[in-house]
Amino acid sequence: MEKEIIELLINKDFLGLEKFIDLFGTDIVKCIRSILNHTDERTYHKEVENEVFYRIWQKISTYSEEKSSLKTWSLTITRNICLDKKRLIIRQQKMIPMEQLPESILEENYFEKEDFLDLLHHLTQEDQLIFLKYYYYQDTPNEIAEELNIDVSQVYNHLSRGRKKLKQLLI
Repeated sequence: MEKEIIELLINKDFLGLEKFIDLFGTDIVKCIRSILNHTDERTYHKEVENEVFYRIWQKISTYSEEKSSLKTWSLTITRNICLDKKRLIIRQQKMIPMEQLPESILEENYFEKEDFLDLLHHLTQEDQLIFLKYYYYQDTPNEIAEELNIDVSQVYNHLSRGRKKLKQLLI
């Protein structure tokens, strides 16, 4: 079934896109909703969903069956688009998440929002997501752990590791 979908998509046949959406659409929507989960982000769900399907339509020729399954490849694209959108939303709201860092020795207004987001690019995508949820959206570690399906101690580890890495970059 997947091979047929891939072949149709490569040949730019809309039937392939329809079959792809039937097979993976629910997983993609769940992924979008789990990352863009705050009230002010819900308005972007359809936009991101359309962007995901369009990007898959464009990039299907880069898919390699040896590297990952079609589902994993698609959900990776979805996650990346969602994280990009989340960063854009934060930039538009002109918030400064760094001011909430409890271990910060920096003055509150030292960083502009853009500087903070540039610093986040040095973290892994998972660390970026956890940082945004904790410092920007003020989610508790328990909420983050439940949402990402990881242990609470892992959330604390990601936050600690991220703070250390950002401090090293600033020194």
